[in-house]
Amino acid sequence: MTRTPLRVASYNVRYAGLDAGRLDWSVRRDGVASLVRDIDPDVLAVQEVWMDQLPDLRDRLPGYDWVAFPDRNGEHTPIAVRRRRVSVASAGAFGLAPGGDREVTAWDAAIPRTVTHATLRDRRAPAPPDADGRTVAVFSVHLDHAGERARLEGARLVRDRVPDGPVVVAGDLNCQTGSPPYEALTADLTDARLAAHERDGPDRTYVGFDADDGVSGDPAARRIDHVLVRGCAVERYRVVPHDADAPASDHFPVVADVVP
Repeated sequence: MTRTPLRVASYNVRYAGLDAGRLDWSVRRDGVASLVRDIDPDVLAVQEVWMDQLPDLRDRLPGYDWVAFPDRNGEHTPIAVRRRRVSVASAGAFGLAPGGDREVTAWDAAIPRTVTHATLRDRRAPAPPDADGRTVAVFSVHLDHAGERARLEGARLVRDRVPDGPVVVAGDLNCQTGSPPYEALTADLTDARLAAHERDGPDRTYVGFDADDGVSGDPAARRIDHVLVRGCAVERYRVVPHDADAPASDHFPVVADVVP
């Protein structure tokens, strides 16, 4: 039997409250939801979601269940799962800090960071003798934007906490290919972009709202959002651009069609 690929997307939607006018969240939220509907993911790992943004996404994306463990500082990394395709077998969260403590600003980080994870059961997968054989663990990760040590230690912490079996680590890692955090993660995981049979879209994933935002103009240097896998074949990898005249976020979504 041929397995139907599981479509996993990662999307940094940018915090509410940082921008005004056409970039205010109240203006962008419909564009975010529209882009997600166009992508049509089975699993969506989201970053930079504040408390008041999650209800907006829930309302605009019916058909998804949400795994979310908000911190008191407001930022979290929820995972949305299409309920007709997958069910949540287990879920949890840990902080990017020694011991996995939450709501702790660790190392040289700018803010506390939380990783959300869920073990998902694919409803379409053929049932194996071992029920766990149809599951995949998904992690939504947002490494710190400011602290070099925090990014590296956070990457090591995520790497050490991924379970055996099929795994997808998706998120804004704030690091490019070849950097120490990327190398720490890809010691045990594979970049879906490199493993994919088919690749589409621009090289960059971070685009900003301001052309003169101080970030390198090299598109490869702006590929900081990643989908990493283990125990999965990758059929297709895409970076999905938005309308430049009405940007939904300062990041593009990253999408991978995987077969655990």
